Amino acid sequence: MIKPLVSIVVTTYNESKNIDVVLNSCKKQSYPSIEIIVVDSKRTTDNTASIARRFNYQVYVFGNERSVQRNYGVSKSKGEYVLILDADMKLSPTVVSDCIKSGYPTLIIPEKSYGESYWAWCKALERNCYIGDPQIEAPRFFKKEMFLKVGGYNSQMISGEDWDLRERVKKLGKIGRINSFILHNEGKLSLLGDLKKKLYYSQRSDTYIKKNISSTTQILNFIFRPAYFRNWRMLVSDPVHLPGFILMKSLEFIVGAVVIVTKPIFWRKIT
Repeated sequence: MIKPLVSIVVTTYNESKNIDVVLNSCKKQSYPSIEIIVVDSKRTTDNTASIARRFNYQVYVFGNERSVQRNYGVSKSKGEYVLILDADMKLSPTVVSDCIKSGYPTLIIPEKSYGESYWAWCKALERNCYIGDPQIEAPRFFKKEMFLKVGGYNSQMISGEDWDLRERVKKLGKIGRINSFILHNEGKLSLLGDLKKKLYYSQRSDTYIKKNISSTTQILNFIFRPAYFRNWRMLVSDPVHLPGFILMKSLEFIVGAVVIVTKPIFWRKIT
């Protein structure tokens, strides 16, 4: 029996330290019928693309942001299914096989984080709160026909594009879920680096807010997640990283709130 081809699209931006890990994890999948496509950002200043080319996979340099890169990668794919990854991820060996066995055309793959710094493990503690949360998790595995039918990722979105695609895909049917994990490497994350990233995405959230948010409550949930309160027992079980988590999320909330309340779209949504 011929197994359907799965196209794994990996988008990158200055990921020379991580690209070999994600590509090796793709190479070691138990599922045999796979093609791998790497789409590096035009903004990249390191040798990510040259490292990826050593694997003899398809490597392109296209676009500045991940939504455009992802759509381009899918356009170059030949698979019946597509799996979208970031370069700082690593697949468990049975992820693709489990996706195919599930029978769902769209799937959420749960994610766990790890890292090399105190703040990276604070971020990992945060991400553990999102496992199984339908408001946060977004699909990464799609039947290509369905992905194209809904128009793929919104190329105008730099923030919230995963959730935006999830809501459009939901209109076509139920989104499934597998138990195998994607591991997300937070690296040597610093508090300042985390806040810079929060600032970057908050400043570019207008398109997502315009299309997907209709109330002040939803805006607040976009900045600071209720999942933390639902998972308070898990948080307090890690007294080493809990103080860092509280400080990190408090500062992120301040940064996100300050940026968003200065946007005209915010005031139009609440009036």
